[in-house]
Amino acid sequence: MKKIILSIIITLNYISFSQPNSYYQTCNGLTGDELKEELHNIIKNHTAFSYTTTKTILRDADEDPNNASNIILVYSGNSIDKFDFASNFEPDFWNREHVWPKSHGDFDAGDPFEVPLYTDAHNLKPVDHSMNTLRGEKDFENGGDVVFNGSIETLCYSTNSTFEPRDEVKGDIARIILYMDVRYEGGDNEPNLVPLDGLTTYPNPQIGVLSTLLDWHEMDPPDAFEKRRNDVIYEWQGNRNPFIDYPEFVDYIYNNQTANNIEIYNVTTPDPIIGGETFNIDASVASSSNCGPIESVLLTYGNSWYELNSSIEMNFNNGWNALIPEQPHNTMFCYSITATDCKGYTNIFFGSEVIPPLPFEGVITPISEIQGASEFSPYEGQFVNTTGIVTGAFANSFYIQDGAEPWSGIYIYSGSALPSIGDSVIVSGEITEFCWDGSPCNCAECGGAGVTEIYQPEDIYIISNNNPLPEPILVASGDALSEQYEGVLIKLEDAECTSLPGGYGVWQVNDGTGSCGIHNTPDGYEFDPQVGEIYNITGIVTSTFNEWKVDLRMPSDVETGADMLAPFILTHTCYQVNDSYYVYLYFNEAVDPTLLNMDNFLITNASIESITPDIFDPTKITLTLTDLVDATMGVIIFEIEDLNGNTGTNLTYSIDCNDEFSLNALHENQNKFKLFPNPNNGAFTIEAYENLNYVSIYNLKGMKVFTTTLLKGIHSITFNEPGFYYLTINEYEYIPMIIQ
Repeated sequence: MKKIILSIIITLNYISFSQPNSYYQTCNGLTGDELKEELHNIIKNHTAFSYTTTKTILRDADEDPNNASNIILVYSGNSIDKFDFASNFEPDFWNREHVWPKSHGDFDAGDPFEVPLYTDAHNLKPVDHSMNTLRGEKDFENGGDVVFNGSIETLCYSTNSTFEPRDEVKGDIARIILYMDVRYEGGDNEPNLVPLDGLTTYPNPQIGVLSTLLDWHEMDPPDAFEKRRNDVIYEWQGNRNPFIDYPEFVDYIYNNQTANNIEIYNVTTPDPIIGGETFNIDASVASSSNCGPIESVLLTYGNSWYELNSSIEMNFNNGWNALIPEQPHNTMFCYSITATDCKGYTNIFFGSEVIPPLPFEGVITPISEIQGASEFSPYEGQFVNTTGIVTGAFANSFYIQDGAEPWSGIYIYSGSALPSIGDSVIVSGEITEFCWDGSPCNCAECGGAGVTEIYQPEDIYIISNNNPLPEPILVASGDALSEQYEGVLIKLEDAECTSLPGGYGVWQVNDGTGSCGIHNTPDGYEFDPQVGEIYNITGIVTSTFNEWKVDLRMPSDVETGADMLAPFILTHTCYQVNDSYYVYLYFNEAVDPTLLNMDNFLITNASIESITPDIFDPTKITLTLTDLVDATMGVIIFEIEDLNGNTGTNLTYSIDCNDEFSLNALHENQNKFKLFPNPNNGAFTIEAYENLNYVSIYNLKGMKVFTTTLLKGIHSITFNEPGFYYLTINEYEYIPMIIQ
């Protein structure tokens, strides 16, 4: 297949995590509770990720500005390797600190993948493992003894109930706590978090000490590190910490100050900013001082929050505007606008934009050619440009596909911002083969299913959005997990769930052609399957931890399929009241109550007095039992039917009630002989209590099919004819017996 020479001279969209200029527009002029409520409405309902993914977010958000391979630890200030995570409790590695402790509000309960509060990256900071343990759930306050990180003295202090961080991050900590106060107001089953001016106790959703935190906010204003961190988390979660963007909001809410006399609004920049070209920034500025016009508006800018080194006086011409010199491609553009009125009042607006890379102009290699119709790509180690539609986007990776055929998909691992499902993209980077066992992947040495991927692409161009996805390929469950479908969108129809989610969230389905693993992805979609249910499943075939599986992306990936299966018993419970015995049978689906009659049921070691459907749960029936001779029983259901007419016959099930039943009066036959186990596989034991015992087995037609004579004692019998029988000794009452 020939490579495609593609020249795109039009401006392409690029992954952007800039702050929208209108993000806080509705807050103008508000103070107190009104401002707090409006900020809450702006920052609530953020995109939540799994707790595992927050490690990836923090590796970027808290990156050392002087060493991109390292991360800054909040309390000690240490700079250590990003991947030195304390997974095995290494004391000198890092882990995640909940700045607002999760015990203060009890938001660590339940599945953390389902709790946005638990995984909110604004509240998480990387910290030395030992420091995290020492800080624990303490309130924030000045004073105490010097804190040691191991044997090394830090600039932090602690008492039995309080913790004081180093000066350089006191404002950072304060603004995180204030963010949590505004973000979590008690809606959507979330606690109402409240900072108090005093010490607090868990599990109350409170933390102190508010007055100290407000002081820390004043003494340590937002710096470049904190502003960049806010941008990165906004890139992932879609919400910002407003007290970093506008520190004065703290005074308006917590110190009862009136709103600033100056408003900066209607700030506009090109969307996107084109690298290598000059551009205008426009803004409206108003003052309530009534002393004349605004005296000056100064715009300061640079290519990161650490480098706001250039300034321009904005001019007034039907609004304030400034012409910005050419900026480099593929960089950030960060800026602030400071307005001053005639009384010396000032206000500052902060904004940031991403300048896209140079327009793409190069050679496109189709995905099918990269995959090469083989396990290992013929392009391994080579730099390529390829294009496709995004079919799945997860926390730090996505898939693209350029057709609806085998070999048409590929995995992209990207730690930076991600495109969305339906985006048409061009990805530029090196082709690699990843092995989960760590072995080299340049040949068949990979100890399992490897992954053909582009790791950390150099550029991602977004051409357009909301494109239709390739049609999923309809495959059989036994054929789905193969190399040709790696990274490809497939569909399984009428596949039965055969196991519940186990390790790594994988559950199994089978449409009769073989088993296929379905992966509940924490950053895609997690489904709660039911064994025996039939599903239609759409997803992307992938390999993780040396096993093929199908990744779920969204709720619509799992649909209930056509029910063609007869009902079966999932489990049972036993219940005793005095000398009355009950067994609850739970089926995998609702059953037709018209077939719940005595003629359809047979039980061993007991008699059935009645069969009752549950009035609330259509999958449950109650067997009322009498004449028990043993707490272990076998039940035979000759015919059972679901509400769709699927009929099952000769259903057998073993019941063990030994832990629930106390048999005070056994059936008289127990004094004559004992039969066990029952049901059995054709090998069973009879314990005979009389000196001479005549044993007979009858089938359901009343025909005698087995006879033997036993002396007193324990005897092993073999009768390998599966079916339903009655056994009798010395013509005592017939006992039902099941041979499976």
